[in-house]
Amino acid sequence: MNERLDPDRNDEMPSAKPTIVPPKEKITGRFSEGADFISSIVAGLLIGLVLDGLLGTRPVMTLLWTVAGVGVGFWRMWRQSEDLEEQARQRPRYDA
Repeated sequence: MNERLDPDRNDEMPSAKPTIVPPKEKITGRFSEGADFISSIVAGLLIGLVLDGLLGTRPVMTLLWTVAGVGVGFWRMWRQSEDLEEQARQRPRYDA
């Protein structure tokens, strides 16, 4: 208890090292989950259109790759929600 009252004791937290890479929120903002989902669908659509143009299989590849893009989008959202749940579990709880 005497340690807590000692005026010469310096309990300041050491400063964090500056990093070159900013946090994800500063780069993508709050809409990164939705942007990841949409970009997965758009990427699948574009890949399907290019393959349809090259192979001459008109809607087949577009439909297949668009469905794959939707699947990847949901998978990425699932992973991000698991990360958020893990972060919430690690935070201290303040129950009234």
